[in-house]
Amino acid sequence: MLPEIPGHQVHGSKLHGLRTTVSRLLGSKSTGFAGAQPISFSAQHLEELKNENYFVSEKADGIRCLMFTTTDSQGRGETYLIDRHNNYYQLDFGLPMERSRQFHYDTLMDGELVLDIYDDGRKLLWFLLFDCMAVDGKCLVDRPYHKRLGHLREFILKPYRELLRADLNYAQRQPFRMDLKKLQLAYHLQAVFDEIPTLKHKSDGIIFTSKDARYGLGTCDKMLKWKPADENTVDFKVKVIGDYNKPIFVLQLWQGNDTYTDHGILKLSPDEATSWLQDPPDGRIIECRYDPEWATEWRFARFRDDKAHANHINTYEKIMISIRDGVSKDELLNTAPDIRSRYKEREARERR
Repeated sequence: MLPEIPGHQVHGSKLHGLRTTVSRLLGSKSTGFAGAQPISFSAQHLEELKNENYFVSEKADGIRCLMFTTTDSQGRGETYLIDRHNNYYQLDFGLPMERSRQFHYDTLMDGELVLDIYDDGRKLLWFLLFDCMAVDGKCLVDRPYHKRLGHLREFILKPYRELLRADLNYAQRQPFRMDLKKLQLAYHLQAVFDEIPTLKHKSDGIIFTSKDARYGLGTCDKMLKWKPADENTVDFKVKVIGDYNKPIFVLQLWQGNDTYTDHGILKLSPDEATSWLQDPPDGRIIECRYDPEWATEWRFARFRDDKAHANHINTYEKIMISIRDGVSKDELLNTAPDIRSRYKEREARERR
């Protein structure tokens, strides 16, 4: 179950100004969504995990958002969530500076909205942070990941937690709980897999992130997404053609800008076909699961209205490599001892 993004959506000149501010903050020519996008895990990455230090975490099935926090002309804090469509949602709080009554300005972080659902029906919304791109006007994207995590812990989350404890009114205005996403060194794979069944939200794989990599605006080849081979999915755009009573649903892949290319035809189950006939999803983004036993190989999984585009054709090709390689959970776990020994060797050399 995907959560709803809290706050009220920003429009017009204010939206344009916020997008421009974030773009300048990152030194980017684009005003589009700047979040790093992982690539699919393939067999070649097993060796990379041995040769380079990586963190690993579970891949929560939530809504990916950036968080931008700044101050207004009176110094009052204001915070925005930015979704993949590059929409901005304003929230009624700022983030405090360390040992100060002032709020952070021009600060950008990366995270995910996750909805925990408990056995008794209670629901709890979290914003789990996993990266920090800028703090108080200082761009951090070229710094190593572990350094950016240090900024996130010390300059963002530590004073935030202190203010939550000290100011009941501030705490009551929070639309969610906020914390650092739990990260492990890559050789602790077993611990991550063991934790997934205990989580109160859906998890659909794991994410590896290089400990020393810069933040990659757009596609990031140092952020690796692993799923079981039979759970790998592709996001397509639907194009509806043909007769109204017998529509044909064409799957399209993104080529950049507003350009799409036809990939193939989607075959639906009888129930899906009836539903889609009543409300044809022309132009919508859908997630499809690869099934070689299915007539057209791709089976509809769910709508992804949280995404602005289908997968880029280059991303699709990498996902297909991941599917063909089919790196299993056991293969990952069997690599963990070698990942650990190589890590310890590098650690010992650094101490000399």
